[in-house]
Amino acid sequence: MKILFALSTLIFALHAQSAEMTVQEHMSIHTSNARPSVQLQAKQEMHRIHKVDEKQLADLVQKETGEEITSKKLTHRGRILYYDVRTANYRLEVNALDGAFLKKEKK
Repeated sequence: MKILFALSTLIFALHAQSAEMTVQEHMSIHTSNARPSVQLQAKQEMHRIHKVDEKQLADLVQKETGEEITSKKLTHRGRILYYDVRTANYRLEVNALDGAFLKKEKK
């Protein structure tokens, strides 16, 4: 029984980790310059880095909640690049590099 518990804990810990951007990728999108052209370049860089596209995101959200996406925004926190997704009844954060769900809140 102890082995089964340890194995399940290990599997959960490995699954709970999500992919992160490299330091270089993070620095390429993290700028303190507020000029609109620089901010646009940072957004374009985020879209270049992400691995989960909008269709895959819609499929993941549909499987998880059974609902369609009403709004989505690609953003980052630290080295985590994620989609902030809204549906009719949920607010989700989905890792844009590996598709892992970081947060799921019912409205």
